[in-house]
Amino acid sequence: MALKLDSLDMRAKLPELPTSAPIYALNAPPLEERRAAIARLSDRLKLGTLRSVELDHGQVFASERGDITHFHASGAVWARDATASDGAVNEFRKWAGLADSNVDGQRNVLDPAATKRLIAQARELLEPLGLLGKEVASVSVQLDQVAQLDAKGKELAQGAGQACVKFGYEVRGVPVRGAGGKTLLFAEPGDNQPRVAGVFHAWRNVGGDTPIKLQRLEEALSVALLTDPELDRYGTAGHKVQITRLEYVYMALPAFMRQTQLFPMIQVEGIVSEGKLGISFHFGRMHHVASPKTYADAGLFAPYLLGNPDAIVPIAPKATRANLV
Repeated sequence: MALKLDSLDMRAKLPELPTSAPIYALNAPPLEERRAAIARLSDRLKLGTLRSVELDHGQVFASERGDITHFHASGAVWARDATASDGAVNEFRKWAGLADSNVDGQRNVLDPAATKRLIAQARELLEPLGLLGKEVASVSVQLDQVAQLDAKGKELAQGAGQACVKFGYEVRGVPVRGAGGKTLLFAEPGDNQPRVAGVFHAWRNVGGDTPIKLQRLEEALSVALLTDPELDRYGTAGHKVQITRLEYVYMALPAFMRQTQLFPMIQVEGIVSEGKLGISFHFGRMHHVASPKTYADAGLFAPYLLGNPDAIVPIAPKATRANLV
């Protein structure tokens, strides 16, 4: 038995879908285009002499001080200074400009002045290297939230850890979501300025576009969210399915996956309440808003255009999500 739209506890505003949308061509910058950036990142991170190793997913340039990876499928670059936290005795970090936001799950933040300085430092490093796409639409700074607990789980101390500068992307006003749509710079506190601990740039070059027709929102949900076998099972068992987010986005696949089309999706987040099965959890889904036939009629073919590209995977609550590469 499929779920019904009116049976969901809808806490999110329904997005307005256009009748058609462009599908953008993507291409992955090859290693030769990234060599200059890799060399300059190595110098900046003081990695020393690097050895090159060819792996299935990409080319790795490594030393005992860290490594830099170029991903063949996407042109993404992941750089890591393995010595950045050598002097730390634990995960707590002393940041100049640390402030308390009084927001659960993200209490420790940098004040506006410190945030602005760290963002400027990130741009100064990344832009000359070609590791910021021109489609950047947002930037923020997030500190790891660290706590010390006793044996019984009582909090003894809390504070901030490593910082992450996050650049987000959008195309013609539509946000891009997914592991392949971000640029991250990781930093540790330093004497004069924060020390760069790592960089992850996952953004493919955006080319021309092909317009395709989109389904109506109700139609898209009826063949995706409302037929989700896991949610249907919990709904049948008496659990309340609450929808907290519905957003029209483009989907960028992870760095290790080949992707030649940037395609539109509906991003869904919600909560399944505890019911007869004694289970409650947060969930996330990505659902197509164009049918496989529509893609085929436009001459666009790829396995990720045929179904749910990231499968059905529950996600953790916001306070415990990791920034996964």
